[in-house]
Amino acid sequence: METLENKKNPIGIVNKILNYGFKITVIFLFIFLFIGFINPARISELTDQSVSMVKSAFFFKSYVGNVVKSAEEAGYSSSDELENPFAASDGMSYEDQLSAFMNMTDSFADDESSEEEEESDDYGYAEFFAMSANDDFGGLAEDTDDDDSDTLEYKKAEKIQIKDFRENWKLFKENYPEIASAFEGGRRASLITFFLVVTALIGLYFACGTNKFRKIGYLIIAVASVLVAISMANFVVAYNALNSTMENLELSVIAPKGIPLFIIFSLLSFGMVVALFFTEGKTNKEEKSVLAAKPFQYTYRILALLLFVILFIPSVNPARISENINRNVSLFTSGFAYSVYTKNLQRILVRGWLPESVMRLAWISSFFTCLGVIASAVGSCMSVGNNKLKRIAHYCLLGGSLVSFVSIFGIFRAYNLIASSPNVDRVLPLQPSSAVMFLILFALIFITALISFLLTPAPLADEKAKIEAPYQLFLMILPFLILVFLFSYLPLWGWRYAFFDYNAGDTLSMDAWVGLKWFKAPFENAATRSDILRVLRNTLIMSGLGILFSWLPMIFAIFLSEIKNTTTRKIIQTLTTVPNFISWVLVYAIAFCIFGTEGFISSLMVNNGIWDKGRNMLMGDKGIWIKMWLWGTWKGLGWSAIMYIAAISGIDQQLYEAATVDGAGRFQKIWHITIPELLPTYLVLLILSVSGILSNGMDQYLCFKNPTNKDPIEVLDLYVYQLTFGQTSSSNIPFSTVVSMFKSLVSVVLLFITNRISKWIRGTSIF
Repeated sequence: METLENKKNPIGIVNKILNYGFKITVIFLFIFLFIGFINPARISELTDQSVSMVKSAFFFKSYVGNVVKSAEEAGYSSSDELENPFAASDGMSYEDQLSAFMNMTDSFADDESSEEEEESDDYGYAEFFAMSANDDFGGLAEDTDDDDSDTLEYKKAEKIQIKDFRENWKLFKENYPEIASAFEGGRRASLITFFLVVTALIGLYFACGTNKFRKIGYLIIAVASVLVAISMANFVVAYNALNSTMENLELSVIAPKGIPLFIIFSLLSFGMVVALFFTEGKTNKEEKSVLAAKPFQYTYRILALLLFVILFIPSVNPARISENINRNVSLFTSGFAYSVYTKNLQRILVRGWLPESVMRLAWISSFFTCLGVIASAVGSCMSVGNNKLKRIAHYCLLGGSLVSFVSIFGIFRAYNLIASSPNVDRVLPLQPSSAVMFLILFALIFITALISFLLTPAPLADEKAKIEAPYQLFLMILPFLILVFLFSYLPLWGWRYAFFDYNAGDTLSMDAWVGLKWFKAPFENAATRSDILRVLRNTLIMSGLGILFSWLPMIFAIFLSEIKNTTTRKIIQTLTTVPNFISWVLVYAIAFCIFGTEGFISSLMVNNGIWDKGRNMLMGDKGIWIKMWLWGTWKGLGWSAIMYIAAISGIDQQLYEAATVDGAGRFQKIWHITIPELLPTYLVLLILSVSGILSNGMDQYLCFKNPTNKDPIEVLDLYVYQLTFGQTSSSNIPFSTVVSMFKSLVSVVLLFITNRISKWIRGTSIF
C-alpha cells in the first residue's frame, strides 16, 4: 500500500503517468494496424480505403487486386484461355474438349434478362450437351443416373480452372516491373511494421512483470518503437518509386497517410519507457523477477468478449465468401442458420454451378468458429474465479481459440473452391479479408491463455470452484451490458450516413461524401426550417404536458396504497396497469369504436335525437394536444405508478406509527411522511423525463394522425420516421439521421443540465 509520502512524491506521480502512457501508446499502435484510412502502404487510389496494414501484409490480393485488374483492362488479359477453350487443345482428350465446350455454352445460356425462358426450360445448354454426349458421342456418361451425370459433369468442368492470383501477379510483373516492385516494397514495409508492433506488444507484457522482466520489457519496447519509426521510411521509398515510374499505367498515386501518426506514437512510447528505465533505478537483486499473469488475463478477457460481439456484426463476417450472400448476414447467422446463409445461392446450387458441399464446408466451419468464440467468452467470464475455476477457464479458452483458429481455414478452403470454380462469373467469390483479423485475435487469445495457464498456481486438491460476490454481480449484469451495447451504442455507427449522399441499398464510399451538407440543410431551406420548428413546437408542448403532470402517477400510487381492502386494491392496480400492454393500434381501434362516426357516442346521440348525424370526434385538430395527453395518461398511469408503489412499501413503518401517536391524521401522514420519502424517486424520474423531452414516441401519433390534424400532431420521432420511410424516395435518409443526431445530443445535454440543477437545489442527483 502506498504511503502518503509516496502519493505526494512528484517523481512517483510522473512514473505512474509514464507507466500508463507507454501502455496506451503501444496498444494504439496495435489498433492502427487494423484501420484502413491511415494505412501508409496505400500509395494508390486503386487500393481500397478499407485495406489496412494487416491486409496489405497478409492479403496481397486485397492490396494490389484493383491494380492488376486495371492493368488487364488497359493492355492485357490474363484469362484469354476462357474466351476460347479450344485455343490450346493440343494434347487434350476428346472428353476434356467436350467438357470445355459445355462450360462455354453454359455461360452463354444464363441470361438474367430471360428468367421466364429459363423457368420453362427443364434443361440448360450444359445438360443438353450432356444428353447429346450420351446419345450421339459414344456413351460418354453411359449407364449413369441423373445424379451421377451431374457429378461427372462438374468433375469434368473443374478441369478448366481460373488462374491463381500468383500467376496474374507474375504476368503483371513482367509487364510493369517498376510498379510491381513499388507495391512489393509496400507489402514488405507492412510486414516489417506489423512484426515490430507485435514485438512492442510482447514487450508490454514483460513490462508488467517485476524487476528484471520489467527492465527487459522496457528495452524491447524502446528498440521496437524506434524501429517502427524508422520503418516508416520504407513506405516513403515505395511511394517515391511508384510516383517516379515511367510505365504507362494510370494508378492515381497518393502520398501515404498515417506516417506521422505512427512516428508520433512510436516516439512517445520510446521516450516514456526510456524515462521509466532511468528513473526507476537499478534492479533489486534481492527481489524476485516475476512475470505477472494479470495482464494476460485482461487481454484474453477483452478479446474474447470483443469476438463475441463481432459474431453479430455482418460487416466483418468472414463466412461471406460470395457476393450473392446477403450482406446483412452475420457470422452467428452463418453458423446457426444454413437456410438463411445460403438463401440467395439456391438457384446457383440447384443449377449445379457450385457444389453444395462447398457451402456446407463454409457453414460447418462457421458453426465451429462460433462455438469456439462462445467457449472463449465463457472461459473469460469464469477466469474471474479462484484458481480452480481459472483452470477450467483456461481449458475453455485454449480449446475454443484453437477450434476457431482451425475452423477459419475451412472458410478459406471454401473460398478457394469458389474462386477456382469454372462458374466464377456466377458465384462471384468474395475474399474473406476479415478472416485475418479473426486469426490474429484467436492466436492472441491462445497465447495469452497459455501463458496465464503456466503462470497461474495449480488449484489445491480440495479447492472448490467459486467466484467472489462482486464478480458474481458483474457477470449477472454482463449480458444486459452486452445487449445495451448492441442495441443502444452500436447503432450509433449509423450516424455516418449523415455525412454521405446515401440511398437505401447503396454501398457507402468516399465518392458519396458530402461533409456537413445535410447539417446545413435546415438553415438553408425555408420550408425545411419551418417544418422543423413546427415539429419541435409539437414535441415540446406534448412532452411538456407530460412533465407538467408527471406527479399524477405518484399521487395515484399514494391513494392506491391507502386502500385497505387488498382485493379492491389489486383489482384497481390490475385494471390500470393492463392498458400499458395494449398496442396503440388496438387503443386507436377502441377509440374509433367509441368516438367514430358510427361509434358508441355518435349512435347514442343520434338515437336520442340530440345529433342529426354521427360525428367522428377523432377528426379535427381542436384540442389535439390535450387529447393525446389524456390517451397517454390513461394508458401509462398504472404502469408509471408501480415504481412509486414499490418506494412506498420501502418506507419505514415506524414513521407512521410515531405520527399516529402524535395524533397525525391520514392526510397529514401523506403530506409529512409519504410525499417527502417519494420525492427522491420523483426527482430521478423527472430528470429522465426532461432529458427525454424530444423523445416522446411515435406509435401513438402515427395511429391517431389523419389529414385534419397532421400538422399539430406530428412530433419529432414521427417526422424522422416519415422522412425515412414515408416518402417514395429514400434520399432523405441522411437528413433524417442528422435530425436523430440532434435529438440525441440535445437529450444528453438536458440530462446533464437537469442533473446539475437537482444537485444544486436538493443536493441529490443521478450521478
